Amino acid sequence: RVEPSTVNDEFQIAERIKRKLARNNREVDAAVFSELQRKLSSQPLLKNRWSILYLLLNLSKSTKQQEDVTFLSGGLPGYIESTPAGMASKMIRRVDMGQSSADQTTTILPLSMTSTSSGSKVSSGIGSGSSEVDRSSTLTSFNATINPTLVMPTPDARQQSAGIYSTGIQSTSNTSRKVVNTLVASRSEQFDRFNAVAAATKPNQAYRESGRISVKDPRTSVNTSFELSEDILIRDLIYAFQGINGKVIKLDQSVDGFRVDFNVGVPKHTRDLVHKLAEIGWLYRKIRKYIDQHSSDQAYGLVGQSFCTALQDELTEFYRLIAVLDAQREQQLSVGLPNTNYLSLHRLSVWTYEPLQRLTILASLTDICNGKKGGALASTVHSYYQHGNPGIRNLIKRVLGKVVKPLNFMLHKWIYDGQLADVHHEFFILSESTVEENRLWRNKYGISKSMLPSFISSELAKKILLIGKSINFIRQVCMDRSEILGIKSTKAIATNDDEAASTQLMFTQKVVGSQLEMIIDSVYIATSKHLLKILNEQYKFMDHLRALRRYLLLGQGDFVRHLMDSLAQDLDKPASNLYVHNLTGVLETAIRATNAQYDDADILKRLDIRLLEVSPGDSGWDIFSLDYHVDGPIGTVFTAACMINYLRMFNFLWRLKRMEFVLGEIWRNQLKCYDIYKHLPGILPLLHSSNILAAELIHFVNQMQYYIMFEVLECAWDELVKKVETANDLDNIIDAHDKFQEHIICRSLLDSNSRELQLQLRSIFGLILQFKNLQEQLFSAAQFQVDSNRKLELEVEKRSKQGQWGMTGTDTEIERQRVEEFVSTTVPTTLRKLNKILESSKTSIQTFLLSLVAKADVSLRCLCFRLDFNEFYREQEPRLKSPLRLQRKKRIQSQS
Repeated sequence: RVEPSTVNDEFQIAERIKRKLARNNREVDAAVFSELQRKLSSQPLLKNRWSILYLLLNLSKSTKQQEDVTFLSGGLPGYIESTPAGMASKMIRRVDMGQSSADQTTTILPLSMTSTSSGSKVSSGIGSGSSEVDRSSTLTSFNATINPTLVMPTPDARQQSAGIYSTGIQSTSNTSRKVVNTLVASRSEQFDRFNAVAAATKPNQAYRESGRISVKDPRTSVNTSFELSEDILIRDLIYAFQGINGKVIKLDQSVDGFRVDFNVGVPKHTRDLVHKLAEIGWLYRKIRKYIDQHSSDQAYGLVGQSFCTALQDELTEFYRLIAVLDAQREQQLSVGLPNTNYLSLHRLSVWTYEPLQRLTILASLTDICNGKKGGALASTVHSYYQHGNPGIRNLIKRVLGKVVKPLNFMLHKWIYDGQLADVHHEFFILSESTVEENRLWRNKYGISKSMLPSFISSELAKKILLIGKSINFIRQVCMDRSEILGIKSTKAIATNDDEAASTQLMFTQKVVGSQLEMIIDSVYIATSKHLLKILNEQYKFMDHLRALRRYLLLGQGDFVRHLMDSLAQDLDKPASNLYVHNLTGVLETAIRATNAQYDDADILKRLDIRLLEVSPGDSGWDIFSLDYHVDGPIGTVFTAACMINYLRMFNFLWRLKRMEFVLGEIWRNQLKCYDIYKHLPGILPLLHSSNILAAELIHFVNQMQYYIMFEVLECAWDELVKKVETANDLDNIIDAHDKFQEHIICRSLLDSNSRELQLQLRSIFGLILQFKNLQEQLFSAAQFQVDSNRKLELEVEKRSKQGQWGMTGTDTEIERQRVEEFVSTTVPTTLRKLNKILESSKTSIQTFLLSLVAKADVSLRCLCFRLDFNEFYREQEPRLKSPLRLQRKKRIQSQS
């Protein structure tokens, strides 16, 4: 009785048999045994296969094959197969039902029957790479040929060897014969098999067509027999990994991938595994094609070239893996039977798992980065950086570190020298070379959002833009070549010896308080402080700002009053009779006569007279304006558009000031003339109405002037000064000044949304001038009556002294007609005109109040309350009493 001393482990027994054959230099038989044992394991015909393998292992321990064998070993061939020939025949008949059994031949290629190729041995980590989920393979047909010597022996050789084996078997017992017939398949002699191995190295030999069995899958017409060894497939896979066609694995252009020839006998599961591994070659070709297309393209830019360099470096690492695999295969062929590091397809799939993943990511980058350059390309690569896989994250970190090197160089040149080293327009800072220096700050430089890398925030990009703009503004506009304090220290940190760490600062700055952010903030603060210091100390920015407030916004009260009094006589003339040189003399007189004389001489030189375009019927008041000349660096803040806004504000304030001046003159004339003219017949009602209208208009103008000068100008000015004093850069000052002007224009009813209010104000101002002219006519007529009465009195007194009648009948009649004409004609006519102006003014003011109430601005509604503090107009205008209507208007206005 035979009892094995080992456990029932079929795999362990099979491995012992293969190692024994390898020690006896029978590698071919070991490979054949391994293949046949695998086929036997897939068939449910035999039970306790491990016991049979253990029996065969013990039977093989005889020292000489020519000696007589004991029970169950007589007549066994020296190289035994584990699959019976009858079983193989049944398998063949099940697969191919349409062929006769006499013409069928099972073709099996031993694993070691390969042609070797030289390879270098490189000590590199095989697993250093990345991987991806295997893609499904699509099988297609190839028109490929295979070496005819890779086919197993022909039927003639099989019959010949069967006769030799049958002679030995007949000399054993019946029991031995039954076991042998069950376990042993007839096969060729060892000599014939070695001749087949030697013939396998002959190229370009046709298949043997006679007696060959073709085992094909009837569904796909793919040859699934066992014709090729793993070594040949591994050799072709190594070629495919490099994008090179092998003997049986070639590139199929129809599916754009590497496929095994359908006519070559490869099992389906092995074919699928090869196709999955061949995907590495497809990925390699894709990456290699991208590099070849873009590496020599100068228009692709420095960032694109760096990206190609990064891809090439990763392929270099892949080449090292290929060299290691090829060296492993060469060592395996030279030693013989595989050892513990045997390179099989399954082991190759494990070793190439991470490289497959790495190549997949790189190929995806080539797809998504196609057609992009500069910062857009860096943003695309950075989108893969936020990955949970540490291997992929490190891969993207290496690639991104090389991609951002040109951007890092451009960034340093910009923030430290103000130079834009961007030949291929890859940097996110744009420059317009045609822009003049006086518009450098506002128009020359900008940010390209399409080129802004995703790892640089918009706030940080704005600071980077301001740094370079400030340096160029200081050098080109301010003509200052002095050193900017605080930049040297940050430059030393940013350009340290560790170039990789310095470059990685760009795309790792998302962390709060990162080194790049601190460097940018430090340089930004240093350059901005230096620029503001130059503007305030060298170019006296605040002094010019205060001058505009005092002169163009009428903040210097004594100067404005003196100037208006001096110019009143000239400005009452028609506009065509005014000359700038005459008005300039009056301006200089007003400066010398007021506190304006104590201002800086440079500021006073900039103050000038400007006459607007003359229209028919205009007087000097309509075209007169003050002007303030700005140039140099301060012109960046006070642009031409800003000065036009100042001109609009001056004209409105000057017109409002003139109304105050006119109404003041009317009031003074009324006080002066009341006692003189009150005795004239019929004039008291006229003077009373005149006083009422004057008071009403004075109240309106005073409230408007108070609102403009205090609630609008003073509040806006106070806010502007605070913002300028706390500004961090020139952009903050420009924004504060623009908002200052916008606030004044909007609150002063000068914007496009207040055109209706402007027309109503102009109408009220026109009524004031009409009232002035009417009062002058009334006082002129009254003065004529007074003068006539005085003249008559003097004449009567003179005649009385001469002893004559003081008045004759003719004189009495003339005097009666004159008084009657004044009472019946002048007074009623003037009173009708005055009442008309009074009614028009009430209507205009009521309309103005209705427009103010409809505004969403609270300050304007407060102005309405101030103008109608005693609800005089509300009692006369029913629409001012409807709160529901006002609420509806406010809601509609706020929604619009």
